[in-house]
Amino acid sequence: MAATTGATATPGVAPETFHYYLIWLIFCGLGVLIPFYYSVEGRKRFVKNKPVIKYMLDRYLGWFAIICILGFPLIFARAYLYEYFFAWRVWRYLWLAGLLAWAIVWIIYLVRKYPQERDNYVAYQNRQQYIPKGNKRKTKTASTR
Repeated sequence: MAATTGATATPGVAPETFHYYLIWLIFCGLGVLIPFYYSVEGRKRFVKNKPVIKYMLDRYLGWFAIICILGFPLIFARAYLYEYFFAWRVWRYLWLAGLLAWAIVWIIYLVRKYPQERDNYVAYQNRQQYIPKGNKRKTKTASTR
């Protein structure tokens, strides 16, 4: 037992001190609340007429919420189940690596794909303004024949 947890560790006492509980809980709480607010209200209010931004936020905020939801059991396991499997430090590092991978993928999207998608949408809107709209009266009479 002493070889795996350290020579000074005693049963029932945490072998390390983790000082970031409050920061972790605030980050995970905001990471769940922001995507929830976006899905309930923000999608209609803030990005109603911006489909490229709406697509990006739909795609990436869901994964951010999942990562933050996984953060809660990890921190509670660290606080209360420190002698068990999910309290190991490697799980917190894997969680941080997942968060970092998510951030890198989003940054790559913002740098490489987003400008192209935005330009394509602007060009689409520009083309749509020159396409004549159908006459509702003509289509209505044609459908009744």
